[in-house]
Amino acid sequence: MTEKKPLRTAVLAAREAGLSLLREGLDGNAKVNIASVFTHGSLPKAEGGGPRPELESYKAFCADRDIPLTVLDAPEAKQIEVYFPENLDLLVAVSWRFLLSSKALRLPKLGALNLHRGALPEYAGAEPVRRAIEAGETHAAITAHMMTEEIDAGPEIARVWLEMKKPGDNCSSGEHAEVVKKRLLALYGPLARLAIDSLAA
Repeated sequence: MTEKKPLRTAVLAAREAGLSLLREGLDGNAKVNIASVFTHGSLPKAEGGGPRPELESYKAFCADRDIPLTVLDAPEAKQIEVYFPENLDLLVAVSWRFLLSSKALRLPKLGALNLHRGALPEYAGAEPVRRAIEAGETHAAITAHMMTEEIDAGPEIARVWLEMKKPGDNCSSGEHAEVVKKRLLALYGPLARLAIDSLAA
């Protein structure tokens, strides 16, 4: 029986969640060949618009492994497909700020996998953890799903859950959401492995 080649993969990743995906989910994963990594250089205007604090960690990760790194913000990031390497099998995205065009979604043979920090479809869109807390949920999720042109839609591939402890009396839902998001960081890697195992089967 012929052993399958690793999936030639481009990674669209930002923030600490993206680093967790790279370090724990993709690095050393025999089913993946990271062809390129894309990240953002600047924070959104709502967060001050300055340089992203994790950018140097992305640069170091890619330099240590001889992986091409492309830093993109608007407007270039809106046409990211022109920067993709050839013959891609898969895109994997987490915390990517821009919608992908239909052309970008069609380029990889297996499609584009997104890791969304929230249960879908209930918590599609922005701030899913805070919204889940405010709705009285006791667990937070990260959902791996195939991307479509509609945001946070497409078939679910895998999901992981984290029990959320109740916030203290003096803790706002926003503050508690930040605590939960930090605890969720450890789950991006295992979720990516689960999803990629399914896609590579």
